[in-house]
Amino acid sequence: MPFDLYLLLSLPDHQLASLETARHGGSPSSYVRCLNSAGRWAVHGTAHSPLLVWRVDDAEGARAAAARASKARGRFVEVLSRGDSSWVEGRQIQLFTDASEPVLLGYAAHSTAKALRLRNEADKLEAFCLVVRAASTAVDQEAFAEVSRAAGKALRAKFGGGSITSAFAWLAGRAGREALESVLSGEVELAGPLSLQQVAEAAELAQKAELLREAT
Repeated sequence: MPFDLYLLLSLPDHQLASLETARHGGSPSSYVRCLNSAGRWAVHGTAHSPLLVWRVDDAEGARAAAARASKARGRFVEVLSRGDSSWVEGRQIQLFTDASEPVLLGYAAHSTAKALRLRNEADKLEAFCLVVRAASTAVDQEAFAEVSRAAGKALRAKFGGGSITSAFAWLAGRAGREALESVLSGEVELAGPLSLQQVAEAAELAQKAELLREAT
């Protein structure tokens, strides 16, 4: 299905995007972070914080905006062309207007309480994804039991409790989906050893496993 192309501003030297390119290969554009309407660098846009875009015939305007953003943020910002059949203007993407100018300069910091909540949720997301990845590689019951013991010990130390079962359920549930969305939308960054691709794959695995469990 054909789709329209738009111009977006991206941060090519984003540390996590570079990490994912090095770890997984492929085109760097697969992991690129683009500027959203909140002034943050996001993998994709949401209804609350869509990606900022320019039409392809406004390349001069996009380049000028990139130059202003680069100067204000002290980091090189470039223009790239992208499109997606799922994008809808006003939802996943938003056309840049004069009212969007402040987000080129930076983003408003979260309140202390919100920043702490987002950090805790992102840390839990990564920890539970590590558990799911370890459980999925267990070759037999003995190996699974060892993973279960190690997971229980690690989760008790970090969160006061938890298990393989609770990790799968959390990732498949609303809390897990919202935590992943916060990372994808640039609200908070991952801080552990997993790449975003690895986290997304583990979350998807947990969701499929929970659906299978509920069906039996």
